Amino acid sequence: MKNLKTGITLIVLGNVLYVSKDFFDSVVSSAFGDFTQGFLLGLGVGLNVIGIILVFIYLAREGKKNKPQ
Repeated sequence: MKNLKTGITLIVLGNVLYVSKDFFDSVVSSAFGDFTQGFLLGLGVGLNVIGIILVFIYLAREGKKNKPQ
């Protein structure tokens, strides 16, 4: 259950960071703004990938546990 909660939390956090990238796009248009956008985009995508992997690990373990023998 811990992997599921952590995975869902990371997916939500990754989506929030991805959306916040658009906020920085409209506020600042400079080299720092471009760096911040790229950083938030990379961090958001990375967190989404890690979250999805954790959810799949949870589902695989639960499927293996509930499999009739």
